Amino acid sequence: MKTFSIEEAEGHFKAVCEEALSGEEIRLQMANGSLLELTPVPLAAAPLSDEQLARCYEDNEWAVFENRCGTASDQ
Repeated sequence: MKTFSIEEAEGHFKAVCEEALSGEEIRLQMANGSLLELTPVPLAAAPLSDEQLARCYEDNEWAVFENRCGTASDQ
């Protein structure tokens, strides 16, 4: 784990961020002593293509189940 003051981190912020992205625990310390932690956020999965979405409707057993659930919620 590495801790940098805000002033230290400002000078090489890109490098500090790259360290956090590579798995290093990075904390930034404010003047009053409070700490912030840089945490990588996973990228969202790529959206499904039209073809992938269409394949979802090829399973007749699942379609029957979904329709039954939809009918139940309409009542």
